[in-house]
Amino acid sequence: MKGRIKVDRKLAIVGVLLIICLAAALVMFKGNPGGSVDDEAATRSRPKTTPAGMVDPNIISKGTNSWQGQNYINTAKSALNLVNQQRANNGLAALQWDDSLAACAMIRATELPAAFSHTRPDGTDWFTVCPNIMYGENLAQGYTSADAAVNAWMNSTMHRENILKAGFVSCGIGIYEKGGKWYWVQEFGYY
Repeated sequence: MKGRIKVDRKLAIVGVLLIICLAAALVMFKGNPGGSVDDEAATRSRPKTTPAGMVDPNIISKGTNSWQGQNYINTAKSALNLVNQQRANNGLAALQWDDSLAACAMIRATELPAAFSHTRPDGTDWFTVCPNIMYGENLAQGYTSADAAVNAWMNSTMHRENILKAGFVSCGIGIYEKGGKWYWVQEFGYY
């Protein structure tokens, strides 16, 4: 009888530990469903005059050709709709979808598997893709829905500041999938 009691206690302890581990895993999953945002958002000051020669057509062509299908474009535009709901809730005007910024965002998104950073894989700053139109950038990885990505950005102070910046008027979002992992880039502009 004593031997059976020892086994039953061990099973009970193992059972309790499993329940604790499962509960912890559920809490972690609910709070962060496999994704993350970078440590900080990136911004640059608005120039005093409108830059000349706004967009390099080669950049736009490269970024536009990087899209992996209509589903990703639709998801990116859904994310902008969610961003605009947040802006409206804060008394701000909606950001307009900008194809040029979306192309720049796609170029940046394709770079993120190599370097999840506001520094590009070649060591240059994020905005060097097209410096005349890129003035803010948010990054995220691992999220497979617009809701999850926008919630992550809104739960980060610096990313939220970019989303709610009154001066920004345009936005483009790029999503790139590699190895089953989604990489998100949100680019903001003043024009």
